[in-house]
Amino acid sequence: MELIVDAGRLIAIGDVHGCVHALDAILAAIAPMPADQIVFLGDLIDQGRDSRDVIDRLIELRKWCRVIVIQGNHEEMMLAARHNKEAQRYWEICGGYATLNSYRYGAQIKEVPEAHLAFLSECLPYYETDDFIFTHANYLPDDPMASQPEHQLRWALFEPAEMRPHISGKKVFVGHTEQANSEVLDLGFVACIDTACWRHGWLTAIDCRTGHLWQTSRWGMLREQHEPTHRGRLRQIIATVET
Repeated sequence: MELIVDAGRLIAIGDVHGCVHALDAILAAIAPMPADQIVFLGDLIDQGRDSRDVIDRLIELRKWCRVIVIQGNHEEMMLAARHNKEAQRYWEICGGYATLNSYRYGAQIKEVPEAHLAFLSECLPYYETDDFIFTHANYLPDDPMASQPEHQLRWALFEPAEMRPHISGKKVFVGHTEQANSEVLDLGFVACIDTACWRHGWLTAIDCRTGHLWQTSRWGMLREQHEPTHRGRLRQIIATVET
């Protein structure tokens, strides 16, 4: 699962949670090029109102640049809900109702398009390059990524006082644990970029090599203004999905 990035930017994006306006704005600000890799750290769905549109955006974005999606605990819950009534009820009260309503008010999980379920089923447990590791929630510092327990990768909370560098020496990027102050928590060897977009904060994207940040509110307001040179192409992608 280890891949080497030879060219282009390597950008991580935190938990989207159905906030399509934030996603549209941050992609327009980033203006991805074909050589770029964008790693979504999971929890694309639930809580926010537009999970269906978020998945559509990413399916379309894959045609333009390399998109890597990590499975979050919310994707895990949604996929489990297909096969078990108890798992379905648990997912629904954890934000799944908002996802179902994004397809049709009062929709059932059987109404979710197969293409969307297939997309979520293809999510990775983690992604590793020569210099960085990306996963949804956390990691065990002394275990190689291929040996990490699923619960640690998708459910374990980020406790700053307990965090230690990974045995590989690579910097790790995670989401999952919402930062109450809506700011990135960077310990040097690991950074949590879930900045609570769906509640009151921001959707965060970070250029992993330079540390440059882009942040947008759930309504699509940029926290910082940038001058991307390829914004028109992203507008075309968004328009294609909406029509």
